[in-house]
Amino acid sequence: MMRRLNSAWRVCGSSGVAVLFAACMSQTAGPEPAATAIASSQAPMDQVLRGRGAVLSSACGDCHGPGVSNLSRAGWLAGWASPQQDMPVGPFMTRPRNLTPDSATGTGRYTERQIFNALRYGLRPSATPDVEITSSTPGQGNHPAKPNYLAPSMPWLEWRHKPDEELRAIAAYLKRGLAPVTNKVQDSQAPPDFWASEFTVAKHGPYPALPFPTANEAAGRGDQAKVTRGRAVLIKSGCGGCHGGGGNPATAGWLAGMKDPTGEFAIGPFKTRARNLTPDNTTGMGRFSERQIFNSLRYGLRPGETPDVEITSTTPGQGNFPAVPKYLAVPMPWPSWRHMADADLWAIAAYLKHGVKPVSNRVADSEGPPDFWAGEYTVAKIGTYPAQPFPSVNERK
Repeated sequence: MMRRLNSAWRVCGSSGVAVLFAACMSQTAGPEPAATAIASSQAPMDQVLRGRGAVLSSACGDCHGPGVSNLSRAGWLAGWASPQQDMPVGPFMTRPRNLTPDSATGTGRYTERQIFNALRYGLRPSATPDVEITSSTPGQGNHPAKPNYLAPSMPWLEWRHKPDEELRAIAAYLKRGLAPVTNKVQDSQAPPDFWASEFTVAKHGPYPALPFPTANEAAGRGDQAKVTRGRAVLIKSGCGGCHGGGGNPATAGWLAGMKDPTGEFAIGPFKTRARNLTPDNTTGMGRFSERQIFNSLRYGLRPGETPDVEITSTTPGQGNFPAVPKYLAVPMPWPSWRHMADADLWAIAAYLKHGVKPVSNRVADSEGPPDFWAGEYTVAKIGTYPAQPFPSVNERK
C-alpha cells in the first residue's frame, strides 16, 4: 500500500510527494562514450556515497522501488513492477523507470552528464546528447527549442534547486553505486510537446528561486541563517508539490495546504490531505514548537499527538518513543527524510515557524487506520535507521 497515490497525482504541473525519475524516457539510446566511461570509473567513492545519501533522503525509492529507504529490498530503484505503480497525469499514464545501471533497460546507456541534465533541466536523457547545457530557457544557448521533458510526476522543478554537486553525486551513485538489474519498463505516455506547455515560468516560477523574502514570506524573525537554510532545503525537497506553490515561494497558497478535493490522496480505502504548513496558530503550524516539527520529520510522529520533548529512541515502546505511535499518513515521505542531516531538519522547522507568513486555511483531517499507519512503518518495509553500511545487497563498490 505504500505510496500508491493514484488520484493523488494531480493534473499536470503538480510535482507530487514522491520522486519519479525519467517517467517518459524512451527505450533507445546509444552506448556511453568511452571517454566519459573512463572518467566516471576514476571518480572518487565519496561522490558515490554522497549521491547515495541524497537518493535516500529524496525518496527516490518511493516510486522506483518497493521499499522507500530500504536498500536491501528486492527491486531497489529497479522501476515499475506492477500496475499499482502506474501514475496517471491527466489522460496520460506514466511509469517509474529502472534507475539501475543496466545497459539495456536502465541508466547504463546514459552518461552521468545526461542524468545530470535530466535532474537539473528536466530533459529526457534519451532525447538529449551528452553535452553541457548552457541555458535553462528553450531555444537559448544549446537548450533544445522543443525540449522533451520528463513527466510532471518527477519533481525536477524542485530538484533543479539542489546544488550541482549534489545532482552530480546522484548521477554518480546511479551509474557506479548500484548493481544493475534487468527490468524493461513499458514506455510512459506523454502529450506531443512532451510536457513543455506545463513547464513554464508562469506556472512554476523562475530558476534560481526568487530572493528571500517573497510576499508569502517573513524576514527578521528567528535565526535568519537557519531560516534561509530551511527555505533552500524545503524548496529543493518538493514540499510545495503537495502543500501548495510547487517550487515557487511567490505563488499564492505557498505551503498553505489543500484547497479543494482535487488535492486529496487516495491511500487504499483512506483519504489523506496535505496540511497547512504556515505558522497560523489555529489552522497551521503555529501551535507546534520547532521540536515537535523536527520530531515529525525525523520520527514521523504527528505533532498534535506528540509533546515537545527530545525523542530518545526510534523503536516504539523504547526510551520515550510512544508504545502506540500516531504516525503521519503514508504520503508524507518521512521514512526518507529521516536520513537528512539533523541541521537540515531543524532548519526546515525554523523556516516553517519564522520564515513563512501565516495563512488561515483549515484542512479537513486525514483518514487513517486504527494504528495510524504503524503497520506500514516496520523495519522490514522501510529499512533501518541509520541506513545500513554501503554496499547493501543491491549495491556495488
